[in-house]
Amino acid sequence: MLRAFLVTGVLSFIALFQLAYLEWLYPYFSYYGFENSNPATQFLMLAWILSAFPSLWMPIRLTRPSQLIYWVLYLTVFIPSMFVPLYMGLVDASTNVSMMLVLFAGFAILGASYLYPLPVFRELALSWGLFWTIFTLIYLGLTLWMVLVFRGNLHIVSFADIYDLRFAASDLAEGTLVNYAITWLTGVVGPFLMAWGLVNRHLLACAAGVFAQLLVYSAIGAKASLLSILIICVFALILSDKGHSFGIKVVWGCAGLFFLLYLAKDADPSSGSIMGWALSIILMRTFGNSGLSMEWYRDFFLRNPLTYYSHVTGINWLVHYPYVNQLGLEVGRFYSGDPMLDQNANFWAMDGLAGGGLLGVLFVSVLVALIFWLLDVAAEKHDLRFTALLVCFTAMNLANISLFTTLLSGGFGFLMPILYIMPTKAASRLP
Repeated sequence: MLRAFLVTGVLSFIALFQLAYLEWLYPYFSYYGFENSNPATQFLMLAWILSAFPSLWMPIRLTRPSQLIYWVLYLTVFIPSMFVPLYMGLVDASTNVSMMLVLFAGFAILGASYLYPLPVFRELALSWGLFWTIFTLIYLGLTLWMVLVFRGNLHIVSFADIYDLRFAASDLAEGTLVNYAITWLTGVVGPFLMAWGLVNRHLLACAAGVFAQLLVYSAIGAKASLLSILIICVFALILSDKGHSFGIKVVWGCAGLFFLLYLAKDADPSSGSIMGWALSIILMRTFGNSGLSMEWYRDFFLRNPLTYYSHVTGINWLVHYPYVNQLGLEVGRFYSGDPMLDQNANFWAMDGLAGGGLLGVLFVSVLVALIFWLLDVAAEKHDLRFTALLVCFTAMNLANISLFTTLLSGGFGFLMPILYIMPTKAASRLP
């Protein structure tokens, strides 16, 4: 019964996503690249089948923290990537079918990581007092570093003014290595304290995490750091039943959100209204942009040389990188004509299609499945609500930027060792 309810929710979400694309996203953002090439019915039917089929195995109950990321990728990347490329029509529909089938295989590979049991490793003898003392010192050190570098330029601004803030921040940050502080605060320390505080009802810890995210936003105008506060709080509500009905809540919640936004489809995103802003952030940036990026990267690397992972720092010491600018700028400039458009994309696009074409999609899927398994191993001894909330920011990153950037600049690579050395008692006590 629950599985049928989940499948119905996925089908409803797919239908509402198509409706939102055709009646709002395409009409208002055709200038950005969204088109309606009127794909043939058989291709749309295939997109429906491939999009809905994973609902037969998607987890209803959350048992591992990586399953939260898996759900986010399913709804924000996988399903849009089945439909948006077909509507855009940059490449032949049959060529898009090959990408759809390979992406389906890659998504199934991620799900296969849950077939392997999690081994139990011996816990490190690190006391809870020592752990929290070190963590507090790191928090204070990174915060002080940020304040010293950006003093006099810390402002909570509207999204319309963030680019002025970013330009000023770029000049101040030059030569200070403060990006390391930004990375740790927004990707690790802030989410960690928010997740721990919400689960354990510790107001001070939660407030410290919120402050870290607001500090990063006020310094460099990073929208993700600000939105992560809302996203973590929303997932905390969803996890209030310890994840027992997580899948059903998420998919029906997204379907309901799309329905409400569809009712407000007449809102012009250029009007500056709150509803227009919400439509732009949710429909265009969060969902539609993933499918658009997949089509851009697929078409670009059919025309141009693959990177063979030379876009990754370290590998470029051994393999020649064939472009002048970083991948996002190369792709963004090619399709928009704007030399400043940085079209970062999810790992299937940036590390899969760019690095090795369709085979690259399968390769990076295997790599992400292994990382999911390692995350779950490190997190097994801790409260699932805490570890699931902790990776919310990581889920956002994997849906929008490269895997390797997520591991390093996004802080994901630091979360696993932190969870491993974090004593179990630390999840229930704070000095």
